[in-house]
Amino acid sequence: MSYVSEALLYLCFAILTGTFILRIVPEHRRPEIRVPTWLLLVCALAIPLLEYVPIHDSAVLFAKDTDITYGEMVKSILLDLNNGKAWVWSAVASIGLAFLLGLPSFRNDKHMPKVSLFILLLLILWLGYASHATSLYGTKGWLVHTAHFLAITVWIGVLMVVSWFASDSRNWEAFLAWFSPLAIGCMLITFTAGILLMTFTTPQYVNSWMLPYGQMLLLKHLLIAPLLLFAYTNGFGYRKMLKQSNSFNPKPWLKGESVIALLLFIVTGALGQQTPPHNVKETLQTVSPSELFTTVYNGHFSPDLTLKLSIGLDSILMLAAALVMIYGFIQMYRDNKMLPAFIMGLMTTVFGYFALMFGVGS
Repeated sequence: MSYVSEALLYLCFAILTGTFILRIVPEHRRPEIRVPTWLLLVCALAIPLLEYVPIHDSAVLFAKDTDITYGEMVKSILLDLNNGKAWVWSAVASIGLAFLLGLPSFRNDKHMPKVSLFILLLLILWLGYASHATSLYGTKGWLVHTAHFLAITVWIGVLMVVSWFASDSRNWEAFLAWFSPLAIGCMLITFTAGILLMTFTTPQYVNSWMLPYGQMLLLKHLLIAPLLLFAYTNGFGYRKMLKQSNSFNPKPWLKGESVIALLLFIVTGALGQQTPPHNVKETLQTVSPSELFTTVYNGHFSPDLTLKLSIGLDSILMLAAALVMIYGFIQMYRDNKMLPAFIMGLMTTVFGYFALMFGVGS
């Protein structure tokens, strides 16, 4: 349940952020966007409900191990812990945003998107305050986590909204002229902040692959490969294709990119519910090894393993297959065949995974 709630939470933030950013952009620089009001209301109201799921899980777990009731445990979390305090403020802001969106006078006001984005920024700041990085590293962890989440929310939010809610094909070239640099900037911030977060939570990156957290982190990183392939076509190919052919429609390609982003949200949601392995050997004393790792790993598993990467024939073959999929993706893009390209993008992740796992040794 927690995995699903985390992914849905990221999706709600993306839809709201993307919608309000696009409403600030002048109409001649974007397609016509029609996001139903009920969807915005649902997303705003869902944020505190989805953020409450991990609090509920913690309260249930601790209540079982102590004599404290569930209600008293929830009260203690809300008053004493960072994630509890952040949830209270998030609930107030989310309900306030939903109330404003329910007012026709506010929905039609020209300042509505700016006010809504300000409230969303506060919600993102509080989400970062409740993060694992903040609890371990204070202000530094809070700033890095917030920058990471804000950048990916802006990038993926605009992408999702324009690909699924654009009602016409006007102004695509004008839209891509500003969105491509924005996406590249957000991508750079996301990668930089992500690497810093890894130094906080996963200093033993290869060794962490023995754990569920490490496997989810590896899958997340490998899913970036097809996302980058789509982003490359977004940043450099679409405008060229539009100039060559007025019939070219970038929406299916943007939808494909948004589906990859949704898969990233799902994996990130699963990642957020795992124990970060600051020390892998110590973590293995309380956390079972990943079943996926023990299934794929060729050697004999032991908690004392120190993993390292080496190049073997199996790894080379899998890497070659991944490169073939990348080449096939580019060819399918040139032929404007989105579905085969989407499948080849995902297969790049699959072959890349096996290339790395077959190269793991002790």
